[in-house]
Amino acid sequence: MRILFIHNRYQQAGGEDVAVATDAQLLREKGHAVEIVSFQNKPDEGWLDKMAAGGKAIYNYRSYKKIINSIEDFQPDVIHVHNLFFVASPSILFAARRKKIPVVLTVHNYRLICANALLLRDNKPCELCVHSSFPIYGAKYRCYRNSVTQSALVTGITGVHKVWGTWRRKVNKYIALTQFSKSKLLSSSLRLAEEQIIVKPNFILDPGEGLEKRDDFFLFVGRLAKEKGVYELMHAFSGMELKLRVIGDGPEKESLQRQFGDASNITFAGNMEKQSVLAAMKKCKALIFPSLWYEGLPFTIIESFATGTPVLASRLGSMEELIQNAFNGYHFEPSSEDIKRKVMQYAQADQETQRNLQAGARKTYLDKYHPDTHYKSILAIYNSVVSELAS
Repeated sequence: MRILFIHNRYQQAGGEDVAVATDAQLLREKGHAVEIVSFQNKPDEGWLDKMAAGGKAIYNYRSYKKIINSIEDFQPDVIHVHNLFFVASPSILFAARRKKIPVVLTVHNYRLICANALLLRDNKPCELCVHSSFPIYGAKYRCYRNSVTQSALVTGITGVHKVWGTWRRKVNKYIALTQFSKSKLLSSSLRLAEEQIIVKPNFILDPGEGLEKRDDFFLFVGRLAKEKGVYELMHAFSGMELKLRVIGDGPEKESLQRQFGDASNITFAGNMEKQSVLAAMKKCKALIFPSLWYEGLPFTIIESFATGTPVLASRLGSMEELIQNAFNGYHFEPSSEDIKRKVMQYAQADQETQRNLQAGARKTYLDKYHPDTHYKSILAIYNSVVSELAS
């Protein structure tokens, strides 16, 4: 099979870029021809630049032509879109339809129904715009880059194409990473049919299982930002004897270090290479994931499961679905008090309980996020849309 990937890169690389690269690698190893067409967002310089970029983000004719040419040259059986915001634009969907190539689109975040793509405002879940074709609250609350103008442009992009029916008519199959994400899409103003959305998570290559007997520390890996629940996490560990190792960087790093840097049980390790992060996962007692927003499908959680490391996470959004309480980790309310209670509960559990949680984490990875599982699922999706178009 010949698969054309389309991916609009953000200014800063993230999990979507990892998903594109690993998907392409796996499919090529299985004997498929894969070509990746990339677009790149660029920094805006001024008002005219933003207005011009906004118009192109609704329909970019250059991107349309680029995909037309790519289809003619590569002759794909299916197109898999990972991101089309903002340079690629929905015009690429029109190009695919013109050339009668079926389209699969992975929904990595909530951009189609939320200006900031997080369903988050003031560090709390927000769904004010989910059911609105033109969600004015996104502009009212400056949800994108803290700008009324840019927020209005983002909501305008999705809104115009809701009115045109682009999302319903020009995407054959949406891939939601979790059942939670699917439920939000189905209940939204996108008005998608249930059969248009299939749940299929991402995958990672097997990093190998961690130690059975773990070292005496808990681990946080991620961006040091308020929406990640880092302040709640630090307050939970402040004053405890249990150790916390923090891997990552972000806008709150300096503030966190000023406030909690003197705590002898909290270590700020900064950014680390992937292999070093995995090595830390294989040694720690458990990963703590205290996010305040719904999340999509965090690679950090999948990596933790793959190393046989249980996850203690917020009982919120996708995390409530990914973590099976007392099987591969524990849930907590995203508050410092409940984080502390669940950390203590895990630390005081007997060795058999901790080993069972480790085994549950590893089993979760093997059953849901292993490359072989992913390949069977994605190939079935590709075959289904190709067959539907042919019938």
